[in-house]
Amino acid sequence: MFLFPAAFFIGLLNTFVHVVMYSYYGLAAIGPHMQKYLWWKKYLTSLQLVQFVLFLLHSGYNLFADCDFPDSMNALVFVYCVSLMILFLNFYYQSYHNKRKQK
Repeated sequence: MFLFPAAFFIGLLNTFVHVVMYSYYGLAAIGPHMQKYLWWKKYLTSLQLVQFVLFLLHSGYNLFADCDFPDSMNALVFVYCVSLMILFLNFYYQSYHNKRKQK
């Protein structure tokens, strides 16, 4: 029996987000002339926030559902995602919301 189907969702979604994220970083590392192609940084941050919301929903549901994945791990993922949400929301606010107010 496959014990960790809950981990599959998290790993699959996290892999997708990291492919997008490292594509952005790869283009940015090529040089300043690539800046015109990097307009989607704000959307990358939004994608990461959506990922954390989905992880929160998934791990929160698994805490109350009959799931073979250990509750301690679900709780750990939940708390970890809350901390990441706080950090990324702060980054989003500082990077994109404050800049609009300053202009």
